[in-house]
Amino acid sequence: MNESLPVLLLRQSEGGDPAYLLGVPDLSPAAASAFQQLLALGVVLHRRVLDTWDPCATCSCGAEERRVRWIDSAPFAICPLSREDDEALDPGDLQLFQISLSRLTELVGRAAALDDRPEQVAPCLWRLGRLAGGRVLLLATSSSAVRGAGVFDRLKALDRSAHMTLIANMKSAVDTAALAERGIDVVPPDEAFMPSEPTRPVRVDLNRLLMVTVTSDPDVLEVSPLAFTSAYGGRALQLEPRDARVLNILAREADDGGSLATRDDLYRALVGRDDADAPVGDEQLEKSVSRIRGALCDARGMPRAEGKRLIAAVRGHGYRLVTPTIRVLIR
Repeated sequence: MNESLPVLLLRQSEGGDPAYLLGVPDLSPAAASAFQQLLALGVVLHRRVLDTWDPCATCSCGAEERRVRWIDSAPFAICPLSREDDEALDPGDLQLFQISLSRLTELVGRAAALDDRPEQVAPCLWRLGRLAGGRVLLLATSSSAVRGAGVFDRLKALDRSAHMTLIANMKSAVDTAALAERGIDVVPPDEAFMPSEPTRPVRVDLNRLLMVTVTSDPDVLEVSPLAFTSAYGGRALQLEPRDARVLNILAREADDGGSLATRDDLYRALVGRDDADAPVGDEQLEKSVSRIRGALCDARGMPRAEGKRLIAAVRGHGYRLVTPTIRVLIR
């Protein structure tokens, strides 16, 4: 796993809990795969797809924000005055994620090979456990956790006889020195989350960070209806909101004995708050199903022509996911 991923999550957590991440981060292929696993494990939670964007940078419309409209599977920030000022957006930039600090600290503890369950001892401050040799490992998800009167004494009160190492983004050399005087060594995340070396007091084995099993069966389609996220064969599907709603209905019926999703149910799925005034009919439903088929094929590296083997049309009635070609897991 790329070392920048846990560092990124901790940096985004600096503002405190709840912590958010706007947009899919630009990561190496290996780290991007790990990010998808963090989604599956609940460390990163997909909250919603933004339906508004920043105002125009140059025009004089005076709007405080622009509405996002999806046109042929691509999102655009719509200028209220001129279509020429509409801005094409990256779908990944519209995704809003929340970081679960409790799950993140739990997995960091696993990565450090600790058997203890993390304990939150103050806002944004966690006791991860005891390292081999007796040193206590702490994690601050925000540097504000170790500021203020009495915080150093509270840290030492956890275990007066033990040396302590604190993983934290400390911006103040004064605060770092004050902790050192009390026997608490500070290690920045970009040093803690590195391949182990004997000279480092903290050896966080990143290969253990994702040791919890996630579904990688190539035939399994995982769907989270509440989060509007899905993955096929362990790879996340990038779908616009209305297509995600259609897939949720298809998955629900497939999970209920391979039943057919009726056109009426799928029409209702196409209508949402983000595109309530968009037209709904056979043409729009067929395009939505086509996009979902394409996403499924892309996730498996299959030719898009194979999509009809995954979602079958029942003329005049609706569509269904083809089982057992696809096995559905609803989370």
